[in-house]
Amino acid sequence: MNTTSTAAPDNGTPFPLSHLQRRLWLLHTLDPTGALQSTARCFRIDGRPDTDALQQALDRLVERHEPLRTVFPLSATGEPVQLVLPAGALPLTPLVCHSSAEPLACAREFAEQPFNAERGPLARSGMLRTGPDQVLLVLAVHLLVADGWSWNVLLRELAAHYTAALTGTEPQLPELPLQYADWAHWQHGQLTGTRLRELRHWWQLELDGATPGLGPPAADTAGARPGRIVTRPLDTGTEEALRALAGREGVSLFAVLAAAFGAVIGRRAGREELVIGTPVAHRDLPETEHLLGFLVGTLPLRVDLTGDPPFTELAHRLATAARRAFAHKDLPWEELPWQQQESQSNGGQTLPTLAHHPAGSTGSLALPGCRVSELDLPSDASRFDLTLRISEHPGRSSVRVEHDTRVVAPAEADDLITGYLALLDSVALRPAARLSELLQRPLTPSTP
Repeated sequence: MNTTSTAAPDNGTPFPLSHLQRRLWLLHTLDPTGALQSTARCFRIDGRPDTDALQQALDRLVERHEPLRTVFPLSATGEPVQLVLPAGALPLTPLVCHSSAEPLACAREFAEQPFNAERGPLARSGMLRTGPDQVLLVLAVHLLVADGWSWNVLLRELAAHYTAALTGTEPQLPELPLQYADWAHWQHGQLTGTRLRELRHWWQLELDGATPGLGPPAADTAGARPGRIVTRPLDTGTEEALRALAGREGVSLFAVLAAAFGAVIGRRAGREELVIGTPVAHRDLPETEHLLGFLVGTLPLRVDLTGDPPFTELAHRLATAARRAFAHKDLPWEELPWQQQESQSNGGQTLPTLAHHPAGSTGSLALPGCRVSELDLPSDASRFDLTLRISEHPGRSSVRVEHDTRVVAPAEADDLITGYLALLDSVALRPAARLSELLQRPLTPSTP
């Protein structure tokens, strides 16, 4: 990537949103809570962290990464634009917990405060003292300025700046060859008319005859999205067996996990050909490794369950579909053929998604002289219709279903996660068995 020829204006001139940000911005405007398109992390710190050094580290992060001081005002034509401010702040806000409230509830309330995309800031930090030598550190960012991978960058560099502040040294961090504005500018240059036509044509053929398999979306989109989370442990023996299966078959563990997800969703929907989604990072360029910003989209994957295949064959089908889709991932979401068809209808289908988080993929925080552990911040609202997350941790991997209760009822979500784990256990024991044997009842093709 030629970072000179693709650089965005750096003189305070507004520039367009990336294609990935445009979809997210639209979701932000439709969110009545003003907080669903954000993400937060909560860390319990045992010890006595130096708050001045921590504040200095936060300030250096804002100085180094433009997205942390970017806002999204509307242009004269009513279109959202990005504007990088010359300076910004990320104050470490002291949090006060009412005596009757749980500390985690206070942390969640702080994290879920709405962000104003037009005025900013789009990141916040807070600290709640929970004991003489214990505090909770809460960090929240809007997805417009930081995706899941960005947390790796943010937490690693926060620790580096904190250590440097304590020792009076400079942190040893790599130079940033570009900022998010440069990447967005480059992305627009890649999606020419010819390239767009090629991508549209390929996806038209790829998705022909297959649709998302969750049923109609919620009719009431004006209210908050009531959410629910169900988490179950993934058996260690099953996980090891699935990893060994992936190695023998020459496919990724993701392909194995996605094949099982597609089979369970297909049985639920009564379809042999369907589409599931998975998050995909647009970080192919080495210059994006240390970049903060929203570089993740949803990649549709065609699931072909026809012919009652052995599970090993289905895993190969998913691996092939994923490779092909990844090579054509640059088509903006709103340009997908079935997206355009559904936008013209009154119904449509919702897309079940699978997110696989290998160990260490979401980053961790380490502060010298302290013991840091992460706490979960559960929410009673859902950003998703249905997402199944597999999070790998040595000896304690888990499977989590997050769902909008208007789209997927609690009993259905419980049945789905139970069925998914049961299928994984069966695959671990009999990977060459056909789906009808593993699922214990045959798929019923949907009527055209």
